[in-house]
Amino acid sequence: MDVQTILEQLGYHANEIKIYLAALEMGEINITELASQAGLPRTTVREHVEEMLKKGLLNHYEKHGRTFYMAGLPSRLLAREKEREAALSLVLPDLEAIKAKNGIQKPTISTFYGVEEIKEIFKDMIETKHHIMAVDAWEDIQKFLGKEFIDSFIKLRYEHFLKIQLIVEKTSATLELKKKDSDQLRRTKFLPSNFQLRRTSNFIYGNKVAMISMNRKEPMGIIVEDPDIVHTMTVYFENLWNQSTD
Repeated sequence: MDVQTILEQLGYHANEIKIYLAALEMGEINITELASQAGLPRTTVREHVEEMLKKGLLNHYEKHGRTFYMAGLPSRLLAREKEREAALSLVLPDLEAIKAKNGIQKPTISTFYGVEEIKEIFKDMIETKHHIMAVDAWEDIQKFLGKEFIDSFIKLRYEHFLKIQLIVEKTSATLELKKKDSDQLRRTKFLPSNFQLRRTSNFIYGNKVAMISMNRKEPMGIIVEDPDIVHTMTVYFENLWNQSTD
């Protein structure tokens, strides 16, 4: 995925990105040169420059009666995202209160496609701050998301004191995993030998159920937020937990 695509996904206008990258590459640049380097009409660049100055994407100064522009520091992009996240966090309780008004909460379903989007499911588990129940194709998910990512998730889960009940197939890798249970706030059990997960993992946490399919052609995940579905899935999990062994 290239820089243009990633920045567009963060909400920046396509033309803003072209102008920013042009300024970043050229250093000091006037409006005519900026338009030429960005491959945009001068009038279009002028339309965006004022807003980009407000966002800190561009800086400007006067020299011999002419205005020159410079790209803002790339680290400013990250700082701006953190500012937006902090602002959203302030109003999140109010938004949740509106959603839960009159005690009515409609079920919601969120879908995730590909490795990078599916990683957001694990971020949501940490942010939801509830203990987790999981039926997990352990070796498949390590290959799919990468050992480094899974290790970082385990570390974050431990730092947030989020316990996990984990059901996995019994393999040499999961036997090694179980040895670390007491150090990683986990209790691991092994599926009966006649059960096979086939590249799928399920997680129950808070009022949410997450399901991940590591299908080689089109990997995808979903999060269903609904207390009734969570109740039913918990019943299934507890039944399987009782059938599984230490």
